[in-house]
Amino acid sequence: MAPSLEEGIVAINASARNTLSESQGTDHVMDFSDDSETYTVALDKQKVQPLAIVGLSLRFPEDAVTEESFWQMVAAGRCVMSDYPKDRINIDAFYHPDTSRTDTIPCRGGHFLKQPLGTFDAPFFSITPAKAPDMDPMQRGLLEATYRALENAGLPMESVAKSKTSVYTGCFTNDYQAFMPKNPQDLPRYSATGSSPAMLANRLSWFFDFTGNSVNVDSACSSSLTALHLACQDLWSGESKMSIAAGCNLMFSLEAIAVLSNMNFLSPDSRCYSFDHRANGYSRGEGFGVVIVKTLGDALKNGDTIRCVIRSTGTNQDGFTPGITQPNGEAQERLIQETYLKAGLSMKSTGFFESHGTGTPLGDPLEATAIGTAFKKERSLCHPLIM
Repeated sequence: MAPSLEEGIVAINASARNTLSESQGTDHVMDFSDDSETYTVALDKQKVQPLAIVGLSLRFPEDAVTEESFWQMVAAGRCVMSDYPKDRINIDAFYHPDTSRTDTIPCRGGHFLKQPLGTFDAPFFSITPAKAPDMDPMQRGLLEATYRALENAGLPMESVAKSKTSVYTGCFTNDYQAFMPKNPQDLPRYSATGSSPAMLANRLSWFFDFTGNSVNVDSACSSSLTALHLACQDLWSGESKMSIAAGCNLMFSLEAIAVLSNMNFLSPDSRCYSFDHRANGYSRGEGFGVVIVKTLGDALKNGDTIRCVIRSTGTNQDGFTPGITQPNGEAQERLIQETYLKAGLSMKSTGFFESHGTGTPLGDPLEATAIGTAFKKERSLCHPLIM
C-alpha cells in the first residue's frame, strides 16, 4: 500500500452529537435504543451485521496510557517529541543534518513510551526467567495490553479460554531481531519464538487459550488497521465469535531508523506537519493499542459496554504509480466510496474524517484531494467536513 492509503478506511457511524459529548468529557459510550431485543431483531435482517468494540486498551508516549489522558493530550494539541533515549541510541554519534547522506541520521528524536522497556511481569504471563530476556518487548507489551483490554471489556480470562477468538496483530518493524548475534553459535536459545513477528499474535493466542485465527500483519503504516479489517472479516464470515485486533511499535534499533531516513521518509524536525507548508516527512512514535470486537447483536445480548460501532471496513492497493511509495489519489477516493457503499451509510452524515496525514509535500495534497472529491457532492460551505 502506498503511504496515503496506509491508514485504510474504517467507516464508523458516529454523529456530531456523540463527538461533542466526548469533547465535553462525558462517557465514551454510544447510546442505543432501550429496547435492545427489538434492535437485535432489526440487526438480524441486515446483510452485513454492524460490529461493536466492547473493550480497548492503549499505551502511547509519555502519560497517554488511558483513554482520558490520551484524549486530553490530543485536545490540548500537546507534542511529546523528545530526543532518542540515551539508554537505547547514542544519537549524537549518528546525527547529521544533511539529508543526502546515507551514513548518518538527519533526525534526533521521536515520540517514546515513558515506561522502561525492560519492565515485565514474566511469571504472571507464564514466561520463565530463562525465556523472558529472549522475548521481543513488543510481545511483552501486547500481552499486557491485551490483558487490560479484556479487563476493560469485563471479560475474565477463564470466560474466553478455548473460545473461537481470532487474533490479528499489526507491526512492520522488527527491531529486536537486529540485536540478535550474527554468529549462529551465539544465538539465544529461545530466539526463534522470542523474535519472530508471527509470535506477536501467536503468543496472545497461546497465553489466553484462543482457538481462532492468529496472524501478524505487515502492510507498513496500515498494519494495525489491516489487522482490524481482517478481524472484522472473521466476524462477518462467522469464523470467530470474537476478534482481537492490535497494533504495536517500539524504536530501539538504529538500522530501522537508517532505512527510513535513507528514503527521506523521516522529518528532520522529528515532527509531523500534516497538511502544512512545513511538511517534510513524518516523525516516528511508539505505542500499543488493542480492541476487542464482537458483532453488535452479540454485544447487545451480552450487555457489553459498546465503545464504538463499525459498519464497514475496506482496503485496496494503488496499483502502478510513478514510484512504489507514491500514493494514488483515485484509488483512495474509490476506497472511501466503496467502503461507505458497503456500510449503507450516507456520506452526508459524516462529521469528521481521520486521515493518514503523511506530512509530505506529495502525500498530503493527494490525500486531501481524494477526500474532498469523494465527499464534495454531499457537502456545502455551510456543512464542511472536518479532517
